[in-house]
Amino acid sequence: MTPIQTILYQFLDITEGIAAITGIIYFKKLKNSYWKWFVLYLLFIVIAETFSKYYLIDLPKIRKYYYDYFVIPIEFLFFYWLFAKKSLNSNRLFNWSCFIYSIFYILHLFHMDQVRIISSMSYTVGVFLLAIMVYLEFIKQIKSDEIIHFQTNKMFYINMGVMLFYVGTLPFFAFDKFIYEHLFEVWNYYFTFFLISVNLMYILFTLSFIWGKSKP
Repeated sequence: MTPIQTILYQFLDITEGIAAITGIIYFKKLKNSYWKWFVLYLLFIVIAETFSKYYLIDLPKIRKYYYDYFVIPIEFLFFYWLFAKKSLNSNRLFNWSCFIYSIFYILHLFHMDQVRIISSMSYTVGVFLLAIMVYLEFIKQIKSDEIIHFQTNKMFYINMGVMLFYVGTLPFFAFDKFIYEHLFEVWNYYFTFFLISVNLMYILFTLSFIWGKSKP
């Protein structure tokens, strides 16, 4: 990694940790709302990333399986629940998204050795479904009074963070293998953007606790 990438990569531990710690600080105010699960989700991410960085760092193949089989599916399913079921109040969107993603996830199990790191059709489909929810969330906010008081809307910060990282880095993961092998310089620039966007996402998550108001 370049020096700036190394700094951003190490800084990620800090932004993830700050988001989780901030959630814990505000947990008492959130324990009677569904936002308490967002705090627990962030704690899960911190634990999962710490385990990967310090215990699986020398086991790249197991690390790939760890993310593909365990961490990434939980990330998608949680955000489907938060966006579709809770914010958009659409059980149909939640159920269909989980069903579609599960199909591609199962198909992906049979092609693990044909992809590099987490670049796969299941990830692409997972982000595509999430992008639909991000779009619908923006439309919901724009068409309601929520946009006037966006600074106190938790979903505004979360929506921005998810859009920036998951949707913004989709080409990086969807075409990871091809770009890495044929356009490494482009891949390197995109990797830097990946590190910037994931740090900004957790900063936005932190702001959602500080400035956002929870709904029961």
